[in-house]
Amino acid sequence: MTLIFTPPPRTDSPLSRLDPRWKLVAVASAAAAAAVVHTPPAAAAALAGAALLAALGRLPPRWCLTRVGAAVLFVAVFAVPLVFFHPRNDRAWTVGPATLSAAGAETALVLVCKAAALVLLALVLAATAPLDATLKAAHALRVPGLLVQLTLLSYRYLFLLADELGRLRIALRVRGYRNRANLHSYRTIGAVTGSLLVRGWERAERVGQAMRCRGFDGRFRSLSGFRTTAADVLAFVAVVGGAVGVCLLDWLR
Repeated sequence: MTLIFTPPPRTDSPLSRLDPRWKLVAVASAAAAAAVVHTPPAAAAALAGAALLAALGRLPPRWCLTRVGAAVLFVAVFAVPLVFFHPRNDRAWTVGPATLSAAGAETALVLVCKAAALVLLALVLAATAPLDATLKAAHALRVPGLLVQLTLLSYRYLFLLADELGRLRIALRVRGYRNRANLHSYRTIGAVTGSLLVRGWERAERVGQAMRCRGFDGRFRSLSGFRTTAADVLAFVAVVGGAVGVCLLDWLR
C-alpha cells in the first residue's frame, strides 16, 4: 500500500539549455531506433548512446540507476526464461543439468538492453527540461492539445493521489492496522482503494469547476519560450545521426 513517486531532479547541463522542440524530436528518434533493433551489437550501441546522453545530461547516478534497475528487473522476468527455449538447429550450452539456448540468450540480452536504453532516454527527457516546457514543445510539434492537457493533468494527479494515499495509510496505522495476508487485510485494501478513487473523483470535480471559473477554454498555454540556436541543430544532427548509425549497424548484422 505504498506509492513511491518523486519528481525528477532538475539538472544544469548542456542538454538542459537546448530548445525543447529539437531535443524532443531527437530523443524520440533515438528511442524509436532503440525500440526497433533486434541484434545484440545494435542494442548494446543503443544502450551506450543512451548512457552517453544521461552523462551529458548530468543525471544523478543513484536516481538514474534505481529506475533503470527496476525496469531491467521487470523485463528480466520475461527475458530470462527465453534462455531455456531451444529452436531447431540452435547452438546450445550445457551448464550442469541445464541446457541453455544461444539464440534465447541473445534475445534476452537484446530485450534487457533495449529496455534500459528506453528508460534512460525517458529519464534524460524528464530531467533536462520541465514537464510544461516539454509538453509545450510537443504541442508546437502538432501533438493535439487535448492529449497534452491529459498528460499534464495525469502527471499532476500522480502526486495528489500519492498524498491522499499517504494520509489514508497514516489513518490506518493510527487505528492499529497492520498489513497481513488474511481476509481482513484484503477487505481493508479494497475499501482504501475505493475511498482513494472516490476522493480522487471528488477532487477532480472541484478542480474542473475551479478551472472553468478561471476561464479555462481547453487550450494549452505555457510561459516557456523557444528559440533555436546552432547548438540545438548540432545536437539534433548528432543524436539523429547516432540513431541512424544504430539502425545501420542492426541492418548490417
